[in-house]
Amino acid sequence: MNKHNLNEEISQELLFEVLENQATLDAVRVFLRDKKLSHSASSWKQMIEDRIEPALSSGAITRNDLIGIIREAEEHGNKHVRLFHFGTDYLDSIRGAIKLEAVSAWAKDKGFPGTGEYLFAAYPTHPVVTEVRIGDGGDTDALVVKTARTEYRRKRGVLTEVAGQEVYLAPRVRFRAVDVLKIRRDGLVEVRLSPRAEHPISYSGTANAMLKQVNGLVETTLISELSLSTAKNSFSDLQKKQEVSENFDLYEAQHRNDRGDRIQSSSQAEQGGILKSSVMTEVIKQFTVGDPEAYCEKVRVSYYFGKVKRINAILSEDINEIIFTAGLSRDEYDEVLDAIIKVNSEE
Repeated sequence: MNKHNLNEEISQELLFEVLENQATLDAVRVFLRDKKLSHSASSWKQMIEDRIEPALSSGAITRNDLIGIIREAEEHGNKHVRLFHFGTDYLDSIRGAIKLEAVSAWAKDKGFPGTGEYLFAAYPTHPVVTEVRIGDGGDTDALVVKTARTEYRRKRGVLTEVAGQEVYLAPRVRFRAVDVLKIRRDGLVEVRLSPRAEHPISYSGTANAMLKQVNGLVETTLISELSLSTAKNSFSDLQKKQEVSENFDLYEAQHRNDRGDRIQSSSQAEQGGILKSSVMTEVIKQFTVGDPEAYCEKVRVSYYFGKVKRINAILSEDINEIIFTAGLSRDEYDEVLDAIIKVNSEE
């Protein structure tokens, strides 16, 4: 079953608002193009007024179609991704726990939506589980649990006259944030967190809370953080320059040692990144070569997706975190994540 639970009280205006803050114009263009509908638009205003509204009015697309776009877009990109894993000794029990029958019974017992159902919660008053399902793109046996909540963000300040004085006012607006937990059959666990805009901000605390959601289905005490230190060192390792540069460009690297020394190196995209800069490579070499205590704690890389598109990713100072700063499709997200994990697994 693959249905949307659409509250009829949700207005079309609200649906458009959520579509705009969750999806990308590219995703909507692709959807309309696949429907053989007019799809060009340079702004959300033009997309909604000139493309989406006429298509809805004519019956060429439905509200559920738009919710389908939101449903996929909310899972990928603009996320702080925390990676965990189960040890190999526990894989058989994990695979048994995330089978459809077991997950369906667990979701029903917890009062969550049934497997395959989708609860469209636009701006919930408290965090709510909107979806429990088996399957995620090519990972047909993976477990996915999604939670929606309402966040608030500041828009760009606008110069405004107030009581004879010119001041910048930054309106506080609501934002629908969605966090995603995914458990794969190979034991990898992804916790994809929407960015927090207001304090207190604790991505590690939120990730742990997401993991606790599946208590009773899997034993979460068996989950460990997946260190990305190998990937960070590989991306910044001058000896692996050719190997890494086949798929990635390195634009920023932060190194430190156990004595408290730290350097940050960066290079512009127009120059081909750090590994093509004789100055930056020499700086890194001076800091790291011959120092067994030196290591890379943070990198910013760009992944080659096809011949044109580049996908930026930050492997932060936190041991298991990857930050994607732009909206991505499922294919884009899966490909770049798998590429990073592959680099991380290579010695």
